[in-house]
Amino acid sequence: MQQGSVGYVKTKKHEINKKIELKSGKKLGPIQIAYETYGKLNKEKTNAIYVCHALSGGAHAAGINKKTKREGWWNKMIGPGKAIDTEKYYVISSNVLGSCKGTTGPSSTNPATGEPYGTDFPLIKIDDMVKVQKKLIKQKFGIEKLLAVIGGSMGGMQALKWAKKYPNHIQHCIPIATTARSSPQQIAFNEVGRRAILSDPNWNNGQYYNKKAPRNGLALARMIGHITYLSDESMREKFGRNLQNKQKPSFDLETDFEVESYLNYKGKSFVKNFDPNTYLYLTKAIDYFDLTNGGQTELQEAFNHIKDVNFLVIAVSSDWLYPPYQSKEIVRALEANDIEVKYSEIRSSYGHDAFLLEKGQMKHLINSYLSEIKVSDISENNIPLIKKDSSIKEASEKIIKSGQTHLPVVSQNKKIKGIITAWDISKAVAQQHKDLEEIMTKEVITATEDESITSVTKKLEKNNISALPVVNQQKEVIGIITSDIITQLIGKEKPSTEQR
Repeated sequence: MQQGSVGYVKTKKHEINKKIELKSGKKLGPIQIAYETYGKLNKEKTNAIYVCHALSGGAHAAGINKKTKREGWWNKMIGPGKAIDTEKYYVISSNVLGSCKGTTGPSSTNPATGEPYGTDFPLIKIDDMVKVQKKLIKQKFGIEKLLAVIGGSMGGMQALKWAKKYPNHIQHCIPIATTARSSPQQIAFNEVGRRAILSDPNWNNGQYYNKKAPRNGLALARMIGHITYLSDESMREKFGRNLQNKQKPSFDLETDFEVESYLNYKGKSFVKNFDPNTYLYLTKAIDYFDLTNGGQTELQEAFNHIKDVNFLVIAVSSDWLYPPYQSKEIVRALEANDIEVKYSEIRSSYGHDAFLLEKGQMKHLINSYLSEIKVSDISENNIPLIKKDSSIKEASEKIIKSGQTHLPVVSQNKKIKGIITAWDISKAVAQQHKDLEEIMTKEVITATEDESITSVTKKLEKNNISALPVVNQQKEVIGIITSDIITQLIGKEKPSTEQR
């Protein structure tokens, strides 16, 4: 067992009994979802991170599967002390709708016929995958809001769709090596792969179950796809023009080069654990993905309803399948909506697959982002609250006794009603006000306990204010954060010359 592993894990199942309406207008159900979890969900259910997989992935993202003894596809990233630290976070990973690794898809049994769906399975979109994921976290775990949704490639599309479709149900979105809409080149490669499967004599219009499957077509599709996951540099470094187990070319149509042998191996091994129809359906879902709704809206408009989701967008320098410029388009659209976003680029020669391979860089980027200082880390929580029906004298006494310049005014159930300052008290005395409501500020901007300091600083600067009441998920006031506290923090992080 590797150090930092979550250990042996078992894939579980959850069933959605009621039919759901798909984006195509068709209905599907019941739906079975395969999922795994790592770590412990806290009492408040605020530490859950949803990990979304790419085309060929599944629910098994970390640890060692009890049944297959295989390592999870992102085991390098998920576990105790790793980038997604399971000692801090509760990680959920599920297989997407339409796949063949435990979640309902074309190879699943159609309840209406008792036979595999095949091409009777309805076409799906990324929206539908995310809709099913949302039902899983609500029905199975009772989670209202995810701390983060993260994924690379097709998983990044799911993460973006989460932010767009359910902005009030996630705090952070981390799309990696992905795009806001599939490009003509990306669609072209997927179409060639699909044609390889459809042209296989064994495809039989998708009804090949219990018969000979179109393995040759699927293997060829995988070989084509795998080329796009690599880079020219990585292929040159890994293979060069080396011959495979020979000193000179054979001058026939058999395999000569190492790179040929490698692609053949990748194709043949892939067909052992993947369904050809699933490949057709998932690549089609990828092609359909477009946050601009077919160009009907600008990308900036696609994000204009998102207010409280923070983003970390990660690209790979050598990725030519989803080039960095496509990630930068996402960043610009988010910035245009004044949405908090950070952009990072993995420097790697591996190509698109770098997000699976560059453990060191990925750990640094994600761990740094997730472990940023939050409001709850530095806010003052032991502050007196002024009841709405308090007198100005009572409010004045609390401000003087506490030494605070700002105090929240609350209702009986601690819901924010206003904020009062030392300046307001001075003004009340000078102008002989008697009622607290006459002097307090009623339109109050608040901070949440999980909000980042960067976000709070922006709120303070934008509104020219120096303090924000801190509220919990129930909107109850639990503390206050001031510009003075943030300034002190920055001062601590930047020691003076004398202290060095």
